[in-house]
Amino acid sequence: MSFSAIADVLLYVAFSYLAGSIVLQFIPDDRKPSLSTSKILLLLSTAGVIVLSFMPVYELALFLQSSQGWGEAYQNAITGFRVGQGWLITVLLSIILGISIYLGGSRYIQALYLFLLILTVGFYSHISTLDLWAGFALHSIHVLFMAMWAGVLLHVGWFAKDGSNWRRFLSWFTPFAFFCVAAVIGSGIIIMFFFVAPADYANSWALPYGQLLLLKHLSIIPVLLAALINGFLNKQKVFRQSWLKLESTLLLLVFVFTAFMSKQAPPHDVNDTLRIEGGAWFLEGLAGPLYIPLAAGLDWTLNGSLLMGLGLLLLAMMLLSFFRQLNAWLSLLFSLGFIICFYVGLMMNLSF
Repeated sequence: MSFSAIADVLLYVAFSYLAGSIVLQFIPDDRKPSLSTSKILLLLSTAGVIVLSFMPVYELALFLQSSQGWGEAYQNAITGFRVGQGWLITVLLSIILGISIYLGGSRYIQALYLFLLILTVGFYSHISTLDLWAGFALHSIHVLFMAMWAGVLLHVGWFAKDGSNWRRFLSWFTPFAFFCVAAVIGSGIIIMFFFVAPADYANSWALPYGQLLLLKHLSIIPVLLAALINGFLNKQKVFRQSWLKLESTLLLLVFVFTAFMSKQAPPHDVNDTLRIEGGAWFLEGLAGPLYIPLAAGLDWTLNGSLLMGLGLLLLAMMLLSFFRQLNAWLSLLFSLGFIICFYVGLMMNLSF
């Protein structure tokens, strides 16, 4: 499962790299920094989409091999199940996209086939099995805007040669990123409600899925703070590439929690899932024993409250480090410290 989750993280990065490249092709040269572009990385990302998206098919084939031969198991996994059929379409679209990139084809053609790839991801996603068209639309929107925001950030943060045209870049990227973030958060909240009822959000923390969902939500906070710093608090509009790298690294952490969360059993019914799957790792050591039916509530403790306060202090230190022009990577430690301290403190203040 860990290898499969890592493959998903790399798949998110591959989609983001492709999306960022295509978005930036539509931006005039005088409205973006000078970038180091690599056709090889683009082709590797396209190949990566094919290889990395095969992981669910591989896992299904392994399961089928218990009752079938190796060849028959793979044939059935690819042709007889939605996940395999979706992978076949992904392969076809990725090959066409790769050919277009290799031949230096039209940006419109590249955008079309990447968009079709993302629609394929949305149509064959887990949420679409619960509600076909709503799930298809929501997951496609979520992946599309996530990839565009993260992709532009990835290219400019890691491949910009200098800070030329920086102010003109920010004039369009700041509202663009704001819209993408709003779309990602909005669609993400609605998607979450397909798996976790609003009233069961705190109760779901008793499960591995809920724990990772909480960690994902906590990890989004430093990302948004870094985005706020890069987009709004940098009053002099100075090119600080290290802060862009920091924002993209924090976003990668969100990808990690999302990937590992997707491998856990979603708590459509929290109490039933707890009976079948058991509670989250070492949760009882922090929050106390779990009782069914679950009724999560805050039970404030001194140590837990101090840890939550320390987490908020570390978040404030992230802001302070920007204004004091300290090393941006120091803020990565502050961000990780915030996530760990606030999470542990919250668990210590929680009872079921």
